[in-house]
Amino acid sequence: MTQVDNQAIEQLIRDIGAYQLEGHRSLCHADITVKDDTSHGYSVVTEYDEESERRVFEFIDKHFPNDSFLGEEHGNVARDTSRYWVLDPIDGTSNFTQGVAYWGPSLALIDERGPERGWVYFPVLDEMFHAVRGEGAFLNGQRIQTSGVTEYTNLCTVGTVSRLHRRERLTCPAKHRILGSIIVNLCYLATGSFVATHFRGSIWDLAAGWLIAREAGAVIHCDPALDTLDLASMTPKDSPSIKVFATANEKLPDFRDFIVPLDEPITGK
Repeated sequence: MTQVDNQAIEQLIRDIGAYQLEGHRSLCHADITVKDDTSHGYSVVTEYDEESERRVFEFIDKHFPNDSFLGEEHGNVARDTSRYWVLDPIDGTSNFTQGVAYWGPSLALIDERGPERGWVYFPVLDEMFHAVRGEGAFLNGQRIQTSGVTEYTNLCTVGTVSRLHRRERLTCPAKHRILGSIIVNLCYLATGSFVATHFRGSIWDLAAGWLIAREAGAVIHCDPALDTLDLASMTPKDSPSIKVFATANEKLPDFRDFIVPLDEPITGK
């Protein structure tokens, strides 16, 4: 497979999602491991994260043997560094372990210009998102587009993350949702369910969702910028924290203006 076959990749991601869904329904406490050595504090991991990453790497290694691979769990295989497959095997693992529906695998192909293709799948909801740079974003084969609203009101919704209250205050006059997954925030921004989102994460958390939201019309600010990252130097234990602010369109006020840093952030993992 020299060219990227979207149907083949989607089938891979759906198969991974089906495997994960079995685990989601039968997971017990003994299956969960706490990671305390990440750059973002405590997080959890399961055998389903690790096995999913192994299966995706095996597929990439077989069909794209010259390409590089970066995964959240097992790390970096650097080959042709102008083509990187970047995987979060389960974004929203806390949701996965706690019986909440918002989680799934996220895979992106990144070239020298940034994310070129991205796939996100939510197995519980059977929602497959896909985007190709310059060709639009799709949900289950149907083109999607961000909201056209031009102001924040109680009639619209923004999405952030569970640690927001530890370091920042949201002043936006809109409904607020925390669904527990970065890719959910980005994909639901792409569909128009959210009109803005803010979070921090690693490249594997956001690469595919970033492309999906951008191709659907979102305006996204990343610090550091994605095209400045050195993927070959990254590992699961050593990756930059990327701060992201995103809005549905250019007419909506910059979401950065509604996130106010706390004078005394709440520390802790």
